[in-house]
Amino acid sequence: MNSNPSSGKRKRGIALTASGLRRLNQAIQAAEVAENEGKRFTVEELSKRVGISTSTLSRLWASKTGVDRRTLTLLFNAFKLVPLESDLQQGDDPETVSTPPWAETSKNGVSLSPYPSGPVPLDSDRYIHRPGIDDRALQEILQPGCVIRIKAPSGFGKTSLLLRLLEQAKQQGYNTVAIDLQQADTETLSQSHAFLRWFCAVLCRKLDSETSLDQYWDDLLGSKLSTTLYVREAILSGLKRPLVLLFNEVERVFEHSETARSLLPLLRSWHEEAQHDEVWKRLRLVVAYSTDAYLPLDINQSPFNVGLPLTLPPFTREQIQLLAQAYGVTWDEADCDRLLNLLAGNPTLINLALYHLHQGMSASELLRSIASSEGIYRNHLQRLMAQINANPQWVEQIQPLITHEGLELTNEGRRIRLDPILAYKLEGLGLIQPTPHGWQLSCKLYQEYLQTYLFNP
Repeated sequence: MNSNPSSGKRKRGIALTASGLRRLNQAIQAAEVAENEGKRFTVEELSKRVGISTSTLSRLWASKTGVDRRTLTLLFNAFKLVPLESDLQQGDDPETVSTPPWAETSKNGVSLSPYPSGPVPLDSDRYIHRPGIDDRALQEILQPGCVIRIKAPSGFGKTSLLLRLLEQAKQQGYNTVAIDLQQADTETLSQSHAFLRWFCAVLCRKLDSETSLDQYWDDLLGSKLSTTLYVREAILSGLKRPLVLLFNEVERVFEHSETARSLLPLLRSWHEEAQHDEVWKRLRLVVAYSTDAYLPLDINQSPFNVGLPLTLPPFTREQIQLLAQAYGVTWDEADCDRLLNLLAGNPTLINLALYHLHQGMSASELLRSIASSEGIYRNHLQRLMAQINANPQWVEQIQPLITHEGLELTNEGRRIRLDPILAYKLEGLGLIQPTPHGWQLSCKLYQEYLQTYLFNP
């Protein structure tokens, strides 16, 4: 009988981390653009270039088993990289699985690229870094007691950035909890007492805390103070490392004034406590929302005037070109300009266009049918139309945005005013955006589609 308990366990070597896979994928993509006219290398071509077998390459991207350091060094060096310690993890407990770069094109040339839906995976080379935003967020998350406020309409990449913030925190050894308010029942959201208990219960479960909420909940003290005591004493005091607490889709509480007036001042108070309390300094707050609150909140109780504010902008022309390279799409610059003009840099819409171009659709075909009921955006546009049709009272107010008729003429130009609650809802959908002169539709695609199918059905 073997007396060494570890001798029966096979050492599985070294695997790639999410950041390592990301660095490699970006370097491979750059080589494909420079050396292969943007076309994907096959696994056989990569094997020949690196000098390791196709089966070993597949293992590396699957991260199911590790390899020796020499093999990883060969792979990185083949693309003019040097492996960093942050690129590597022990292969006996892998955390990362990635789609290999060669999987996107089969031998017969048929694209196998996944349909762009939801957040961009951590290991994807199709995440577009926003200078001055991503870096600031990643640095700020390291600051004790910080608050990061991220605002962007639906489809602008909030969740993709949030994934990277949480990954950064995990690499630092921090605890992380993401609270998605889309998962809270409407009934729960409508009652501040019930909502705060729900929040504490979710926090407890996600951190595997064994402390009973009932030990800290006191109706005489009230739900806000009970929640504060629970978070500080039962959660933060027991953590050796900081906690990143993320609230996503915060705009959901704006529709429930009682809950909003409980939660939002609470977050503000925790941030203020962190200025002098060592326990509260372990908390880092991230608040993500698609549109500003229309509720009147005391400026001294609102979290929306403290911390680091970040607003995700549309993609620039240069960023669209980078994404096109990631898809392996080459196109005429005039087509890029026309697409930018129609879509105004909306990341989700841009991604979908590039996906179809990558699939073999021509730019002229895409642009010709772009605003039609048969175009690539038909599902997206039909969902917007369904929202409008479900709220007939919206139509009269938004008609001037579409037709440009009946607008108030001022010295600055034609001013478009909207009811604040309606503006809040439409901005959250990504349908409109603010300008110095009022509101306007977010892009010409929406204007063309709505003008055709809303007023001329």
